[in-house]
Amino acid sequence: MNNISWVTVWGFGADIKTTRDSLLVSRKGKTERYSLDEIKHVIICGNHNFQTSAVETFAEKGIGVSFFDVHGNPTGLLYNGGVPALSQQQKNLPVHKFALTSIKSSIEARMRLLHELSEKIEGGIYYKGEFEIVSGARAELDYLITLAELGRVFTLTKNMYYEIFSRAVPSDLGYRRRMKPPYSDPLNVLLSHGYAVLYANISTACIGAGLDLTKGALYGEIEPAGNGKMPCVLDILEPASVYMVDKIVIDLAREGKISGEYEVGQRCILSDKLLAEFNKRLMSSINREIISANVKHYADAVEGLCEPDFHF
Repeated sequence: MNNISWVTVWGFGADIKTTRDSLLVSRKGKTERYSLDEIKHVIICGNHNFQTSAVETFAEKGIGVSFFDVHGNPTGLLYNGGVPALSQQQKNLPVHKFALTSIKSSIEARMRLLHELSEKIEGGIYYKGEFEIVSGARAELDYLITLAELGRVFTLTKNMYYEIFSRAVPSDLGYRRRMKPPYSDPLNVLLSHGYAVLYANISTACIGAGLDLTKGALYGEIEPAGNGKMPCVLDILEPASVYMVDKIVIDLAREGKISGEYEVGQRCILSDKLLAEFNKRLMSSINREIISANVKHYADAVEGLCEPDFHF
């Protein structure tokens, strides 16, 4: 297997261990083998058996490891790195400027995706007045002075986006809006899994760029990060998530790939087939080079070498 950016282990009950040159993931009587020389990151989501000697092996190979709970919330990470080089500069960030960049970029990406979807669906996906509210909020941003005002627009547009998003997917999948876990529909599960993978990739790039993950502008200053998530990563994830995760989930839903591939009990559980297809598509959509370029630009802005900006 060539050019593996990351390996993900979802769900429950996998045995994870390493040999001198391989990562072995065993579950349900099957073992998958990955060459350690081809892996940059291991993402472990859920409850599994993790051999402690693997930690030393990953450290020797310079492989990052990110841990998430079954709902996709970060629970820990293992990386090789010292004190973040830009930690001190991040303490003195112009919060308004950096938060405004994250909010603008995320709203613009979401409006662009919704516009693309609306053109494909007969009758569109906006209810009367919704487009004007979202576009008006975007135009208003440059005139907002306080952080509280920025936060109000961010929350309004994000909540509206996820609700309008529901009209682009089959209604029988049960998705209505973004919700808190445990999830009762497959789209919320897919979104959370996708965000976990994206979060792990952005975390790695931020550490490589010398950024302190605990210091953000939009998150940590205006919005609480919550659930052990790192503010700096979330500031960059907001605009990145739209085309790297959201569009992939919508495409799967509209292509009929999700129907029949999940079970709903106390929470929604996805089939191995659906998870494999989703991860395959994430491998294409989550572009590490684009992430690294945006993170580097963000780090340069922290150092005062340029204005903050995102191009995902």
